[in-house]
Amino acid sequence: MKKFIALTVIISLLIVLGTSELFNKAEINGTYVLFTVDTEYDFPPVLNTEKGLDEGIPILLSIFEEHGVKATFLVTGEVADNRPDILKEIYLKGHEVGSHSYHHKSIKSQTKFEIENEVTLATKAIEKAIGKKPVSFRAPGHSACNDLMEILQEEGYLVEASADKINSYPYHPSESNWNTEGNMSILRVPISHTPSYFYPPTTYNRKWIDCFNNAVANQSDKDLKIIVIGLHPWELVQIEAPEEYQSYVRACGTYTIDNLTSLLNYLDDQNVTYVTMEEMYHILEN
Repeated sequence: MKKFIALTVIISLLIVLGTSELFNKAEINGTYVLFTVDTEYDFPPVLNTEKGLDEGIPILLSIFEEHGVKATFLVTGEVADNRPDILKEIYLKGHEVGSHSYHHKSIKSQTKFEIENEVTLATKAIEKAIGKKPVSFRAPGHSACNDLMEILQEEGYLVEASADKINSYPYHPSESNWNTEGNMSILRVPISHTPSYFYPPTTYNRKWIDCFNNAVANQSDKDLKIIVIGLHPWELVQIEAPEEYQSYVRACGTYTIDNLTSLLNYLDDQNVTYVTMEEMYHILEN
């Protein structure tokens, strides 16, 4: 009888372990959605107000909570130093806090020493605000370069998430050319052009659901679909800007909120998993 009980226990354990292994294997297939939020002052360098921080962040956190979204908020060091309360709120809600450099200015227009200073200052500011060193980074204006990749890797960053015209699927960059695949330890997870916030609706007037499905279709040859979507907190509020920028700010407020909520309502019925940049790194590397 004891042998029978022992055998039953062993078989049960094997079944559980087997199911767990199958679950883990299944988990690395499907569609992963990464919401990334460039958290900065309003519409730089045109404006420098904080309406997005004060009003946009609460709206975004509420929408994400309603739909069970975990996101990566890429925060400038300036915001981390001046508004640590915002970082703490984001972090306590279970989201990742990454870096968006210290000042919101072009990375590739700076010297290597200047880039290193921007990265270091932002890293320290974020760690001071939330007690955790950031491991994900996005260059302001997506202005990445080879020097940046090298500096981030040396600083212990795991993920770099700037867009480029060549790549939309994760890869390890080459030391000599950040746009090509190589053997650096840092992982690039480029933003999908979905909904491509840097295109105003006058030039990219498509519903975000259509953009999402298009991005998934573009990865039809991949077992694992990885869709990275970019937002700014100031896009969820109405902001005023000079006449020449009206095509950009007209996408702010209701336009963005409606498209975001429509997309999330749609994704509620799809087989997608929301992950942060850091989580995506570990999924791909394990």
